[in-house]
Amino acid sequence: MPVLSGDSEFELVLQEAEEAESRQEWCEAACIYQELVKTHAAHVTLILRAANALWLSDQPEEALALYRRASLQLPSSPAPLMGLGNSLRDLNRFEAADRAFRASRQLDDGPEVACNHASVLIGLEAYGEAYALAERRFELASHAPGPEGGVGAVVTRSRRLHVRTEQGLGDGLQYLRWIPPLMEQAAARGQQVVLEVEPSLVALLQVGLAWLPQPPEVRERADSHGDSLVSLLSLPAALGGAPCPQPPGPDGRGTYLRGLDPAASADGYGRPPRIGLTWASGRKLSDGFTRREYRKRSLPGAALVRLVEGVVALGCEPVLLQQGEDRQLAEPVGHLFAGAIDPTGDFLATARVLAGTDLVITVDTAMAHLAGAMGHPAWVLLPFSADPRWLRQRDDSPWYPSLRLFRQSDDRDWRPVVEAVLRALQRSSRRLQISASKASAARFTS
Repeated sequence: MPVLSGDSEFELVLQEAEEAESRQEWCEAACIYQELVKTHAAHVTLILRAANALWLSDQPEEALALYRRASLQLPSSPAPLMGLGNSLRDLNRFEAADRAFRASRQLDDGPEVACNHASVLIGLEAYGEAYALAERRFELASHAPGPEGGVGAVVTRSRRLHVRTEQGLGDGLQYLRWIPPLMEQAAARGQQVVLEVEPSLVALLQVGLAWLPQPPEVRERADSHGDSLVSLLSLPAALGGAPCPQPPGPDGRGTYLRGLDPAASADGYGRPPRIGLTWASGRKLSDGFTRREYRKRSLPGAALVRLVEGVVALGCEPVLLQQGEDRQLAEPVGHLFAGAIDPTGDFLATARVLAGTDLVITVDTAMAHLAGAMGHPAWVLLPFSADPRWLRQRDDSPWYPSLRLFRQSDDRDWRPVVEAVLRALQRSSRRLQISASKASAARFTS
């Protein structure tokens, strides 16, 4: 960014802001840029930097005002309009965000704004347009090239099709819903399908997809490229439909990961309900966006302690389902947990512990998608600016019939969400007790 020549004080303050950015201290950077904007109002790049820092520090209202200001000063630039779209999306104003993204794309239809637009279109349930736009991520410099001829051509022409996961574990678990219809079409074409996934998912999918008449070959992801390789996240662009309808399954919930029996247990009849708990999203701190998502989706320590103690006070047994460093957050109440997943275990081991609970309470992370894919009852705690896939102002999800959603209000406070969950748990305690007794009896007699 050009600086004002001869203004040494400006340059020193600007350096402070840039150093805060390099440390991913976006609140600090936003404060410094806002102070600079007060004295250098005509320096539009400063306004944009301040807006970006505000957005990355999860302050979309404040960012919105500055993006609007920048768009008036730079009417031919797509950048402020893309920022407007991102801020409006985070304020759950999807229709206005859609208009901002379209205006930005009219000025410069680049892949970054197209992918951001795709996200808000999913929130508007405009799935066909959303998934077509999402394919433009292959145009990003940071992304490997997409399949030649498009995903549809590769899916239909390859004798041996390789489908590879992309992005996070939660996305992979969610988009596995397109594997059953893909396998049905593959069987009709005499096509073999290889599903390449993260090592922690291999055993889970080998078991969980074994119910298919023709299961895919599941193996660890390789670094190889070829003309028969497609991304799992590209399947909806080829097969259409979202949420993708699934065979009803034995539970009538469209479950697509099946046969994941609970871990062996010596429980007797009449045990208390077991409540699985996950409180932190994926700890990805490498860039501003993923750092922001981790912070806004994860419960703070005080809210977690209240949740665990509340679960115990209602006569239930908490089960620790959290992976990674964030397990340590539960140390003050660690003695209250009746069980836990193996911190070194894979997703198959986790799924079997999950299956042994009567209910899962989780933030927006892979555990929510695992429970939904298994058709297991789960309550998902969502931040105010939730991912558009969860839609708006509803407590259910068309993606996962077994999930119930609890949403933050615009104050971004987790405490009311936790209290709402505990009130709902109190109302459900009798039903959960009956469910726990039946589960114990079934395992005791089997």
